[in-house]
Amino acid sequence: MRYLLFILSFLVTTFSFGQTKAEREKIKMFKEDVMAGVTLFKADTLITSTALLTRAKMLETRRILTFPNTGGIRHEEYYYSDTKILKVNYSYILPEERLTGVTKYFNAKGEPEYIQDHDKGTWEVVKQDNYPYYRTLVKMKKTADSIMVASYGQEFFTEHLRWSSMGSTFYSKTKGSKWCDYEVWEPKRFLVSYSIRLSADEMYEDQVDVQLDSTGHLFFPFGRYDDVKGFERIPAGSSLVLTKKSAIDKATALGMAEHENKKAFTFLSWTYNEPYEMQLYNGRFLYNVIVNTRTLSLSVPNRRDKVEYKFDVYVFNPWTGEFIEKKKMRSFSKMERGAGDLKYLQPDS
Repeated sequence: MRYLLFILSFLVTTFSFGQTKAEREKIKMFKEDVMAGVTLFKADTLITSTALLTRAKMLETRRILTFPNTGGIRHEEYYYSDTKILKVNYSYILPEERLTGVTKYFNAKGEPEYIQDHDKGTWEVVKQDNYPYYRTLVKMKKTADSIMVASYGQEFFTEHLRWSSMGSTFYSKTKGSKWCDYEVWEPKRFLVSYSIRLSADEMYEDQVDVQLDSTGHLFFPFGRYDDVKGFERIPAGSSLVLTKKSAIDKATALGMAEHENKKAFTFLSWTYNEPYEMQLYNGRFLYNVIVNTRTLSLSVPNRRDKVEYKFDVYVFNPWTGEFIEKKKMRSFSKMERGAGDLKYLQPDS
C-alpha cells in the first residue's frame, strides 16, 4: 500500500504537459536520478518541447523545478536525498510567487502526511498520530472562521476569503511554528491569517490576522493595536466591488497614464484607525492603483549607486469604488526586485 501511494503521488506530480512518450521517459529518468556524487547546488537542465526542467542536489533534498512553456507558473518538487521518494511539491503563480494548486507532503517512507489546497484554503492531515494537536488546530481555525463570518457574512467568507496556512502560526510560551509544521509541544496561542480573493487571478495574501488564546478567545498578545487586523465596520451584506481592471479603468479616467514599460499594478492595503485602539474593528481597507512615473539613478559617494522609483498612487474605497485621493510615493532600491512593492513605498514631496 505504501508503494502504491507513492506511485500515485509521483504520477500526480509528474507534469506531462502533452509531451511525447519519449519525453515523458526522459523526464522520469531526470527526476529519478539521485545525483550521486554531484556537487551541492550545481544546477542541471532538461529541455523538452513543452517545458524546461532544472534539478539540483540540496543539503537534505533533491529539488526539481519545472517551467511550462506556457509560462505563468513554476512547479517545485523536493525528494529525500539519495532516494526516489517525493517529500513535498509546490506550484507558484508567477511573477507574484503565489502558491496555487495542491501540495502533498510525504514522510521518508513515502507515506502521505498531509494535503493542502492553496486555492480552497484547506489542510488535511492524513497521519494524525504525527500531529498530536491537529484537532486543536482545526478547532481554532473554525473559531477564527466563525469570527470572519460574523463580521463579514457567509457570502463574503465563501467568495473572497481564503485561509492562509503559510501565514498562520501557533505558539507555546516561548516559541512558535508554522501551522502545518510537526511539533510535539502543546500550542497555547494561535495566529490565523486569511488572504482576500477578488477574482480567479487576483489574490492579496495575509490581509486579515486573528489572534486567539488557548481558550479560543480573541486577544492582543503583545498589547498592540496591530496584533489583529482586517476587520472593518461596514453595512451588512457589503462586498468588495473593485477588481484590478475596474480600478485601473477608474484611475485612467482620473488621468493616470500607463506606458508599455510602466504598467499599473494594484494592491489591497490595511490602514489602522486613529486613535489606535485594541479592538476587533480597528481600521479600513484601501484599494491602491500604482504606476511608476519616473526612474532615477542616484550616485552616492563611496557607495554603490542606487535607484529611485517614483509613483503615482490612486486610492479607492474597495467597498464602494469611491475615489479617495491621489498620492505621490517613492521607493529606493539597489536592485529592481521589490521596488514596486507597496510596503517599500514612502511619501514623496
